[in-house]
Amino acid sequence: MQTVGVTGASSQLGVFLLPQLLAAGYRVDAFSRKVSSASEMESGRLRWSKTVSDGRLDALISCGPLSLAETLVRESGRIERVVAFSTSSVAAKADSPNRSEEQQMKAIRSDEDRLISACRERGIGLLLLRPTLIYGCGLDRNISLLARFGRRFGFIPMAGEAPGLRQPVHAQDLAALAVNALSAEQAPDLVSAACGGSKLTYREMVIEIAGCLDGVRPISIPAAILRIAAALASAVPAYRGINAEMVRRQAVDLVFDDSLLRTGLDYKPRAFRLSPEDFDIPPECRRLQLGR
Repeated sequence: MQTVGVTGASSQLGVFLLPQLLAAGYRVDAFSRKVSSASEMESGRLRWSKTVSDGRLDALISCGPLSLAETLVRESGRIERVVAFSTSSVAAKADSPNRSEEQQMKAIRSDEDRLISACRERGIGLLLLRPTLIYGCGLDRNISLLARFGRRFGFIPMAGEAPGLRQPVHAQDLAALAVNALSAEQAPDLVSAACGGSKLTYREMVIEIAGCLDGVRPISIPAAILRIAAALASAVPAYRGINAEMVRRQAVDLVFDDSLLRTGLDYKPRAFRLSPEDFDIPPECRRLQLGR
């Protein structure tokens, strides 16, 4: 029986990965910074730990820092396959006028490059995925952040017509893709975007979000005013990270090609159809999450 390590196992991707890996027959080592030494736990084929295990991993799914994935690859003598999640923002924000965004993306791209080099040096198959807007259990800071704002204030703002295209992707579909990559006859060696099953405008996305929330309306606001509001909102801890560039990008198409995943790994992501359940952790997943 193979042992799969999952870093960032308490993230939205980890939430959906653990039950799918166990259902596929793997032994799972789940790693998370949220685990204290006192709460380290092993139950059946699932072990939670804060410290990464020694050489017992046969495969790795990285949902956490890419730098940690690189360390594991370099230190392990057994890992044969790696699936690592990065972000499509490395392309979308590469030339962002916002200095903080630009530096963050450069750092992530550098981590990607080091992981790719480590896997190539050791002959390890690497599937490096760059998902678009992830949603699915309320832990993201994109769609769920908009929903939380709507619940609190009764509306979700958008900049003018907000015509920029988006491809939201459900975390459960990404988890299924990762598990399929582990069982593929030949280890995938690919860097690819990972998109959802719909291509819709930012405006249509906001309308979909508001539509599944009671009493919440989408409201169009002139982009110049919304940029000022975004700058003010960034001072509030709950909305830290929001900036004027996010407003500008509502008019920009952020779409990517993931056709190699769809043909090579039978990737079939669902269409973007939200329900209230998409903002909470499913019970069957919650049972496997430490401390939930």
